[in-house]
Amino acid sequence: MSMKAFARSAVGGTLAAALVACGGGGGDSSPPVVLNPPVISAQPTAQSVLTDASATFSVTASGAGLSYQWRRNGTAIAGATAATYATPPASYADQGAQYSVTVSNADGSVTSSAAALSLVASASQQAFESVALAPSAGSYLFRWNLNLSGPQASGTNYAYSESSVLAQSPLTAGPQTNAQSAPANLATSLALTSTGPTRILKNGAILVVPTLQASNRISYVGSDVRVDSLAADNTTVAYSQLRSAYTSATLAGQVSATPAEFAQWFNSFFANPAVFTAGATYQAGAAYVKYTSTSLGDRYTAFDCVGATTDANITPCVSGTTLTAALTTGIVSNSDLTTYHLADGTLDTVNGVPVWVATAPRPASATLSSTVQHRIYFQLNGNVYTGALIRDGAVLGGSYYVSNPGGATVEERLTFLPYQIRMNKAARDSLAAAMAL
Repeated sequence: MSMKAFARSAVGGTLAAALVACGGGGGDSSPPVVLNPPVISAQPTAQSVLTDASATFSVTASGAGLSYQWRRNGTAIAGATAATYATPPASYADQGAQYSVTVSNADGSVTSSAAALSLVASASQQAFESVALAPSAGSYLFRWNLNLSGPQASGTNYAYSESSVLAQSPLTAGPQTNAQSAPANLATSLALTSTGPTRILKNGAILVVPTLQASNRISYVGSDVRVDSLAADNTTVAYSQLRSAYTSATLAGQVSATPAEFAQWFNSFFANPAVFTAGATYQAGAAYVKYTSTSLGDRYTAFDCVGATTDANITPCVSGTTLTAALTTGIVSNSDLTTYHLADGTLDTVNGVPVWVATAPRPASATLSSTVQHRIYFQLNGNVYTGALIRDGAVLGGSYYVSNPGGATVEERLTFLPYQIRMNKAARDSLAAAMAL
């Protein structure tokens, strides 16, 4: 090849190389773009909480400029845009809800796996359900008026049981309404007798809560059990209580060797040797629960002043007058052994009704309970009526037992118990079989 030809070839080769380098053949002199989408290194985990508690879900992710969006069952949650998310107080409707989060930045996004929220029952609620929730046969309540010694009189003395059972747990099914069963007589020699209903002053009217086959609405609040007692229409809440600190215990062996807290609660049954047959024993599986109950809200109970009625038409103490005028004169309470005057308490208006509340609690000799009650008088439809106030948060006392037979006063003779007891069917049937009456 001549020098001239070689020069032309070299120039042509250089040109071709230059064209390739400039992109004529598809190349690029810039470095490749590297994308850095988020990467999740720790997924949200399942959470278990009590009713009304908040659950916290969290995610750990790497990447620049991250943003977050949490979802509940696939739906974005407004304002839930951080690496952690705390739920509102959980209710039965949140059982099994799925929480996930999408993590995003300018280079992409990634969605976490879903984590479930589960509600759990507290130890107290589990003890409650051990007797109250199906397939258990139910929670049994005794009602009685038995002499502590000597014979019983049919028509005056009585002993019967009632029961109730929940078809579903309030934990996951929400509030449950149940009714007490028809009364079952425990003493074949005594007529089935019951006390009158409870009457409640609420929102300017008298509500009647039946004694027999009353209905309650059960729900869970935190670790506790809420019980709303319903009026006769089975809809209106007459009053409420919060039950807490449930514990369970078994009953075994001879009835005469029953644990003290149980025997003291049912004092009339165990103190009188004529009530139970000697040598009677408990059935297998017999058990009971013990709990504390407190009033939710102020409860204004209404009483008959004269006689005894069973409907909303309670009898007045004074007719055709005002509350101020009646208390200025003074109103005698035979059960409290007191004449109440206006200066002995405070006059207020409750839901449009003038109500006077005594400063001093009613005597235990009148209430036969550790529950602190205050005598009330109220004006309704031109008449003055009476009743008692149980304040919000008051511990609702249960039964009592004779701790000092030689005491000079009721307060000295009796010990009032601040707890409540219910039993299962095996315990109820054991005591029913042991009855000698």
